[in-house]
Amino acid sequence: MFRGAGGGELACGCGHPLVTGYRPENLLAIRMRCFRCGAVTSSPGPPLGYVLPREAQMPALADAPVVTPIDVGADVVLAGAEVANTRPSDVRYQSIMLNRDRLDGLGAAFAALGGGAGHPLVGSLARLRERIGRDGWRWAIEDDDAVAAMHVAAFDYLRHCWGGRPDFAQLVTAFRVPTRYLRTLAAFAAGKLLFDAGNRIGFALQPPAQDLSLRVTMGDAPLGVALSAPDALQWAARGRRSPQVFQRAVTDALAAARGQVNRAKPGLLMLSTSILYQDFDQMMVNAIHAAFRSVGRRYGGVAAVVVLLPRVSTMQQADEVGFGYALYPIVNPHFAGENPIRLT
Repeated sequence: MFRGAGGGELACGCGHPLVTGYRPENLLAIRMRCFRCGAVTSSPGPPLGYVLPREAQMPALADAPVVTPIDVGADVVLAGAEVANTRPSDVRYQSIMLNRDRLDGLGAAFAALGGGAGHPLVGSLARLRERIGRDGWRWAIEDDDAVAAMHVAAFDYLRHCWGGRPDFAQLVTAFRVPTRYLRTLAAFAAGKLLFDAGNRIGFALQPPAQDLSLRVTMGDAPLGVALSAPDALQWAARGRRSPQVFQRAVTDALAAARGQVNRAKPGLLMLSTSILYQDFDQMMVNAIHAAFRSVGRRYGGVAAVVVLLPRVSTMQQADEVGFGYALYPIVNPHFAGENPIRLT
């Protein structure tokens, strides 16, 4: 039925060949009925965490006899409908209304994923439920309300971008753990932005903690990604922010990532943050440059430190929150070789 660009073969149980030149990555979850015996054979679906590349072509297939084998080029992916859902949705920046129905719906969605009491998201939902009915209340007036709104909007954004994946519930396992939810959010958010920038990405679960990791290929270069959410870069530490504190946080994160990203396994250090103050962005950029000047040569396998920043904004209505993410890539001037980072 199909003639691919690989060296394998996929056959029916009766022995009749269905695909010659078979490459598993080109035929995902395709059902084929054998002309000889009538049995249906399905090609394997994608592995856990697979993301259909943006450049992959998905020609329509009909339930009709194939007289002449269909040629499947190396850049063509024939896939079942569920495989297309592995891509993120096209939303880049969205808004959410902070009303009780919406908050209750998000609480129920989190509970359905296995989340429970003691989680920052649960606390943020409770805080907003208690405040939204007050006269003159605006989420942007008080800092802690703004952070609660950010937590809720980030979960809503996560579900809009990736919630259609057939393996979504499995991939968000670590999100339920209070100490690991920031890293999980960061993996999904960074994956979305890197995918939008034209890179091939994928996810994986790392045993034993089931932490979510991110794989990235920029051009032809596969890169490792070390995800970190240092305490010094989170809202609870906002009162201690300073250039020196941030530089130390970056330096410590570089050292901690050495087993994941190094000269043998070049890649990115991704820092997830949650401090919303206006002076934060430039302070972070300066801290990363300072860290590279100080220890950059020691970490020649790190192509860049990339800061993942949540963007929270007021909208036309008082109880409406605008939300999205931005990436700040700071290239390591001491990277060993030609730096592959292209984030536009």
